[in-house]
Amino acid sequence: MIKIAVCDDEEIMRSQLNNKIVAYMENTNCSSQVFLFSNAEELVESSTDYDIIFLDIQMEGMSGMEAARKIREAGGESYIVFITVLKEYVYDAFDVEATDYLLKPVEDERFMRAMDRILHYIEDKRTASLTVQKSTGYKIIRLTDIFYCEVINRKIYIYTKQGVIDYYNKIDELEKQLKSYFVRCHRSYLVNLQYVCGYENGIAQLENGNKIPISRSRQQDFIKAVLNYMKERKK
Repeated sequence: MIKIAVCDDEEIMRSQLNNKIVAYMENTNCSSQVFLFSNAEELVESSTDYDIIFLDIQMEGMSGMEAARKIREAGGESYIVFITVLKEYVYDAFDVEATDYLLKPVEDERFMRAMDRILHYIEDKRTASLTVQKSTGYKIIRLTDIFYCEVINRKIYIYTKQGVIDYYNKIDELEKQLKSYFVRCHRSYLVNLQYVCGYENGIAQLENGNKIPISRSRQQDFIKAVLNYMKERKK
């Protein structure tokens, strides 16, 4: 079940988007539930964790951009698609890690391309995992739950949302098992670009507060990887 929120202060636009979503999901045989909001305050106060949010940038009261910031500050990981009449507003979307934007009036072909891409991200996010072999058995870890990995001596430490998992392995072998959004930023570290929120003076800042060193020899490659990752998410 994919949960989708539509937030727009124009009733006509809410209705049009709802119809497009319903038709698309029926066409792709995906189960979904659509929630409609007429203002950003109601969306932010909602306790539901949405997979996708279609969000008008300009609204009375709280703007869509402000709502997106609050959602991100609260730890929300929804795929946000901004709806706007003015293309120049879209440049601010990078600050809140928006996945896409649609110009009003929303074209069917552009809408379907955005949905195709997001559903691919959701499927990849739900299925991608790492199996860790331990002496007492094994553990399956979702890649999206991993902040970063560190090797100390012969042991790998995987820092996840649920805690730290350690096992014996080589970091070179682990790197081959991970997706392209994991980057070797240091001989001892692999970092998940999904959680990098800043970089300064050879240190990467992660959303969970951790700071990861970037070796001098890998700085240019790291910066390039971050920029490429951001571009891919905006396509």
